[in-house]
Amino acid sequence: MARIGVVTDSTACISTAFAERHNVSIVPLYMHMQGKTLRDMFDISIEDFYAQLPKCDPLPTTSQPSAGDFAKVYGELIEGGAEGIISIHLSSGISGTVNSAELAKQQFEGTPIEIVDTQCASAGHMLTVETAVRAVEEGKPFEEVVAAARAVVQAQRIVFGVDTLEYLYKGGRIGGAAALLGSLLQFKPLLCFNQGRIDALERVRTSSRVLTRMAEVMREWMGDQPVQVVIIQAEAMDRALALKEIVPQYLKAAAIRIWPLPPVLGAHVGNGTLGLCACPTSVCGLPPEDALAFA
Repeated sequence: MARIGVVTDSTACISTAFAERHNVSIVPLYMHMQGKTLRDMFDISIEDFYAQLPKCDPLPTTSQPSAGDFAKVYGELIEGGAEGIISIHLSSGISGTVNSAELAKQQFEGTPIEIVDTQCASAGHMLTVETAVRAVEEGKPFEEVVAAARAVVQAQRIVFGVDTLEYLYKGGRIGGAAALLGSLLQFKPLLCFNQGRIDALERVRTSSRVLTRMAEVMREWMGDQPVQVVIIQAEAMDRALALKEIVPQYLKAAAIRIWPLPPVLGAHVGNGTLGLCACPTSVCGLPPEDALAFA
């Protein structure tokens, strides 16, 4: 059986323990914060980052891994016996990470390397990685592993809300959501990924209505099929728990997890961000037993 290497980046928020148990290589993005360059998820904890973020002036900036970062990982996997590599990354619409991976791929023409652009970030990205890992561990051939991952990319959906558009605006990741600027005094924005970029979905009048509307929107997308649900939160655990109570009223949730937003993504949306991700279990299955909590 051919050995298949699985590579991702830090924005999938895969824990180090899970990555080590399942042989997933994590290539970190970089964050430039208070005069330091930090590797996302490696040089600063999630808790420390969100504690510091409100006091940061200027706001942190971020950058993708270099092609050299990816080439180092690909080379090590191939030297270790990998006969194929699937490399799964956050949307090319908000980051140059996919481009760096594509450049690195060109250095290894003798080994099949498939770059998967998830067209999203955070939980949808994580579900794609977990599905690829499951396919590898089930002994599926390379083409089927890639197909399983790409099926999640197509099937998953994310809706999220932010306390302020300031971070997205200053970071240049706002996309079509820029139309909401200047009209938010009485409204909260709901955002989504549209062709890999962050776009405005609608405006909601109150914070309490945001939670219900997220569940309603996801119901419109997913219907009554069984789904795996991931609630994404950045210093918003109380609201995440409230959303967890609401979700079963709208979705046929086979599993629900609450998951943190990694620092490099939090730098672009800010504290208080809350999101809802769902994917049909017919596509992504159930969560791995050792990935039910971030640890």
